[in-house]
Amino acid sequence: MRIRTLIENNPHPDRDDLGAEHGVSFFVEVKDHVYLSDVGQSGRFADNARSLGVDLSQVEVLAISHHHYDHGGGLGRFFEENQHAKVFMRQASTEDFVVDSPPDPLRYIGLDKGLLKAHSNRIEMIEENQEVAPGLHLLTDIPDRYPKPDGDLRLQILRQDGGLRSDEFKHEIVTVIEGETGLVLLTGCGHNGVLNMLAAVHQAFPDRAVQAVIGGFHLHHEGRDEILEVSEKLLAEEIPVVVSGHCTGKKALSMLEDCLGKRFQRLFTGMTLEF
Repeated sequence: MRIRTLIENNPHPDRDDLGAEHGVSFFVEVKDHVYLSDVGQSGRFADNARSLGVDLSQVEVLAISHHHYDHGGGLGRFFEENQHAKVFMRQASTEDFVVDSPPDPLRYIGLDKGLLKAHSNRIEMIEENQEVAPGLHLLTDIPDRYPKPDGDLRLQILRQDGGLRSDEFKHEIVTVIEGETGLVLLTGCGHNGVLNMLAAVHQAFPDRAVQAVIGGFHLHHEGRDEILEVSEKLLAEEIPVVVSGHCTGKKALSMLEDCLGKRFQRLFTGMTLEF
């Protein structure tokens, strides 16, 4: 299995031709199949794909981890580059996803509803754990055993009457890829909490080892104690490879690095991982 990061917050250390932005996109090659997880917030992921020699027209399935712009904002560009792949995501509220961060005004952070409607024939909504393609599993049954990140609190849903309600992130999925030596978990942002996502994997695959966890952990608003608890529980899982970035936060990245040692890597645009 090979996973290439088409876009991430952090630039490639040696390649100025690859753009970076707040978002993630992973190009996955496993056996004879090609999948994509998320598409960043713009078409930049596709520009990077071209620079990396990646052919997006070959993608068989695209999974969108949740309905936020930094993971599905590049959908329009994807539909231009690929004429056949099914796009899987969870059903979401028809109300607006916003960030409530006073004194700043409410800001819409959802997907382009018009685009979703225009390409509804390519989009499939799932509401239960499902193997959507060979070795590609999307999990919707996410346990609530551990606290969700505090950073979720400012992410709200604007009701039709103008009021706000909490986003419980029922529109988030856990992406799992079967490799020859274990399972690889892609977290997207991990709004449900990376530990709950791991619990979802263990629940769905009780006899399978997790080889790697890759993506954002949404720990940028957490205190040291909360970050340490997540770090220590990840350490206890004995997962060989943990790769994180995007919304994890600088403090959390440093603490994860200190706790996990050589098991931990920082995510960056153009990064290639092989399992």
